[in-house]
Amino acid sequence: MKKIISIILALAITLSLTTGCSKAPEASKESETSKEQETPVTTEKPADLKWDGYEASKGLTGKITYMHWGDDYERQMYADLIAAYEELVPGVEIEQVYTPGDYYTKLQALAASKTLPDLFWLNEARVKEFADAGLMKELTDVLEKYPAISDGMFEGAMDYGKADGKQYCIPKDFTSYVMYINVDIFKEAGIPIPTSDWTMDDYMDIAEKLTKVENGRTVQYGTIVNNYRADWINFMGNYDAPWFKDGKSNISDPNAIKGLSVQSQLIEKGYAPAPGTTEEGEERLFIIGQVGMHPSGRWVVPSFLSECDFEWTAVEFPKGTTRVSPFITANVAINADSNNQEIAANFLSFQMSETGLGYTLASGLSVPLYESLVNNKDILGEPADAFIASTAYIGDKEQIDALATGKWAEYNSIITAELSLVYDGSQTIEEAAANIDKKANETLFNN
Repeated sequence: MKKIISIILALAITLSLTTGCSKAPEASKESETSKEQETPVTTEKPADLKWDGYEASKGLTGKITYMHWGDDYERQMYADLIAAYEELVPGVEIEQVYTPGDYYTKLQALAASKTLPDLFWLNEARVKEFADAGLMKELTDVLEKYPAISDGMFEGAMDYGKADGKQYCIPKDFTSYVMYINVDIFKEAGIPIPTSDWTMDDYMDIAEKLTKVENGRTVQYGTIVNNYRADWINFMGNYDAPWFKDGKSNISDPNAIKGLSVQSQLIEKGYAPAPGTTEEGEERLFIIGQVGMHPSGRWVVPSFLSECDFEWTAVEFPKGTTRVSPFITANVAINADSNNQEIAANFLSFQMSETGLGYTLASGLSVPLYESLVNNKDILGEPADAFIASTAYIGDKEQIDALATGKWAEYNSIITAELSLVYDGSQTIEEAAANIDKKANETLFNN
């Protein structure tokens, strides 16, 4: 049973939550690139800044550097977080190294020159790579000193910061994958908003009904297809596909092909544009009201709140034979060679406290990792219910196993390239799956 994180929700989940539009700057994905942003509004300071690491912070002095990606709104949130910590710990100075573009190129260059920041982000796909290179501090002593960092975190979440069974970094938050709905388009078509029991067949049927073609030109798409890891992990996982098995790529499995075929059929039938073929871009098509459904993560919420002039909501992803949602996260690591590891660990404990999360979750970009906070809509923000529901099945065994190889980046590139050829009509899903398995198993997983 593919369930890494399982919690019992104490509330009834209402999936047809509707969301209005309010002003907020646009957000990108986990992103290594940035977009032009409006000037963000500074996050309000929580009334009580103290946290459980406060006593340990007394007497700390020195300077650390903190490197992260994100949009300009995220830059401001972390500037506010840093300022709050420096107010509490006046002997410490934190230099914010905001890196909106070419993040990993710059991080690897710093690693090569042995000038890594004291604290830095990396996504779940890079943990094994950086651990093998000896670039991150192993965090057993940090977690012993600051147990609140991991206490109450969803079961399995810490695994995404591990390599070879050791904890090298801390997932700071996460997003599950949901389906965003243009409520106005659904109302116009007379179609009810999907509920938690909707299926992939329902999804295909609705996509067809919402697609509009005028004079041979599609003026409204039923849905969107993304060539992104969260999408294909989701579609394969929802058919319980063992797409990575015994240390090898196994995307030729019939259930994996069944899941991926949903995406390819949406494009073949004209219900979704092929990824990268529209002038506006997939996310922008939803924002300007030309798409009925948009599968995505939490990162789109600020831009939807800011720019959509229609009613929209988020519901759970449609079910195949089961439900899985990939775990998409950013981890925080401490430089193994830092001379200020004690300060770095104390600041990390502040960031992961409820006070710190009040800053870093303020934009609605992500979801808290703690069971006690995920139902707190003051922390999570709207839309909430679909994300709360998905915490019951976050995580995918195949994703964990593939990440553990340390070859995820290369594997992901092979999959993306082969699926692109499917989406442009150059090959079938079956051909792509065979090519992925052959290339990946011969070049990456041949030990």
